[in-house]
Formats: sequence, C-alpha cells, structure tokens
Amino acid sequence: MLETLYVMTPGISIGQDGGLLVLEKDHAVIKEIPMATVGSLVLGRTIQISTQVMFSLVKQGSLIQFVDHKYQLVGTLGDEHTILQRLLWQVEYFQNKEFALSGAKYIVKHKIKGQISLLNQYKKTREIPNFKAINHTLHALLKRVDRTKKVETLRGIEGLASRTYFSVFGFLLSEPWQFSGRNRYPSTDPVNAILSYGYSFLEREVRASLLAVGLDVRIGVLHSTNNRKDSFVYDVMDIFRQDIIDRFVLKLLNRHMLSLEDFDISEQGCFLSKSANKKWIKLYEEYMDTEVTRLDNVTPRKWIQREVQSFMTYLQAIDVHIPRHDCENIS
Repeated sequence: MLETLYVMTPGISIGQDGGLLVLEKDHAVIKEIPMATVGSLVLGRTIQISTQVMFSLVKQGSLIQFVDHKYQLVGTLGDEHTILQRLLWQVEYFQNKEFALSGAKYIVKHKIKGQISLLNQYKKTREIPNFKAINHTLHALLKRVDRTKKVETLRGIEGLASRTYFSVFGFLLSEPWQFSGRNRYPSTDPVNAILSYGYSFLEREVRASLLAVGLDVRIGVLHSTNNRKDSFVYDVMDIFRQDIIDRFVLKLLNRHMLSLEDFDISEQGCFLSKSANKKWIKLYEEYMDTEVTRLDNVTPRKWIQREVQSFMTYLQAIDVHIPRHDCENIS
C-alpha cells in the first residue's frame, strides 16, 4: 500500500539516489525511502526538493502537496490522472438529482453511524447527560435519511446530527479540556482548534485517495459544487471525521499527549503552537500507520483508501436513467 510522507522540518532537502528518496539535513542523510512506496508527499514551505525528484514522483503517479506555515494546503502537483472517461461519467452522473441523492445518502448515513458508534463507546466509561435522548435523536435522523427525497433536506439532517453529537462532545473530555460547542474560522479554544487542524490533515488524506481512483475532486454530490472549494473532498471527508480524527483528538487530549501550553491563544484565534506542530506530525503519523482492531486490523490510512474505493464501487453500481436535460452544466 502506498504511503503519505510528511516532510515539515526546516532545513531538510530531498534528493534521489536511483529508486530511493534521500532526506538530508546539514549534509547528513537522515532517511532513505523507496520511491515506489510513496503515494503522496506533503511538503512544508522551507523544504528543498530537486526537480529530478518531482519529475520522478509525478511520472510514477504520486502526488506532491505543498502546505503553508499553518499546514493548510497551498497546491498540488501530479493531480492530473483523472481519467477522461471517468471525468465525463462523473460530470454526467453527479449532476443527476437521483444519483446525487443516492451518493449523498451514503455519506450522511456513514457519518451519523460514526457519531453513534463513538458516543456508544465513550458511554461505557463516562457519564453523558441525556444520552438516551441523544442516541434516540441520532438513530431517528439515521432513519430519516432513507426517506429523504432531496439533497437539500439531507444537508439539514446532517447539520442537525452534527449539532446533536457535538452538544455532548465536551463530556467525552478529561480535565483541563473544555468544549462548549463547535466553532471555527478561526477556532477560539484548543479543542476546536485541534479538531479543525485534524480535519485539515484528513482533507489531504481524502484528496489523495480520490485522485488515486481517478475522480475529480471538484464535483460533489452533497456539498454544493462551485468554484471556491473542492466539493467532493468535503463530501467524502464526512465519512471519516468521527472514526478517524475525532477519536484521535480524544486520545491525544484525554491521555495528555497535548497540553494547554501547546496552543497559542490571541485575538486572532487559537492555534497549535509552532513547537507543537512537530509533536502533532509525529503522533499523527504513528496513529495513521498503526493497525487498529476496530478498523478490521488495518491502519487508518489504509482504511480510508479502502473505504474510498468501496464508495467508488457503490457509486458505479447505482442504476439510474439520466435524461440529458436533467444534467446541469457546471459553472
């Protein structure tokens, strides 16, 4: 299975020796990695990389993703393997209301099931106020998904489920962490900050997995398709938010693997401190590359890749008749 390699430490340069990626710092080799095993390379803004390496990676079908000092995605090289036939299929089918509704239902059902599963696990060891009512509401919303006739209604169900879930998220946390509700852009407290930060890493994982199966990330089925965001990435991320990132964040905070001192809080918002970024990268990579019993004994990264392929298989199996006039043009 191809891996995602994060290179963020300032001063590192990346070269190539035959079929090996060679990472050096201060003229000393610190790591050698078989190039054929690298599916995605994520680079910080101070990393030096040769044109030879970029050419070789793109040629073999790997992605090179560039992130800024806040670890937000700036751009991608090597994302041009969307197969034309598959792109035309995606443009035609994803704009069909019946098809989009089926795909959107798949996403929302998986998201709500993830929320229910996580809360049920933590209920075994923690007191969650109004748990029966919360659990009943989420199960009721899950049943409503199958009866829904419009994608717009599904968005409302997804939003209500998320508000219900996050209304008790704070009770899953140990001291000193506090959570009074989801906020973002910017986050105002450490818990929201680390959730948003984790989702930004999930975005890159999902983007790489979608591109690997030849899908265009701009054309979605749940979130609106427009020129401002890659809608399908945000669609598919919803399948994994609770099962991958929320569980990881709870683990980090409840086991005190992060502390309040790891966050910078100001009028501009709350962010993981620069010094803590290295700690996050190390912990995140260990987590993503460790096999998990709950995920059928595969690593979270491999599970994401497998589930994206399963979703692709599901979409290809949807049997709908598409009148030409029912397909809208993409602006």
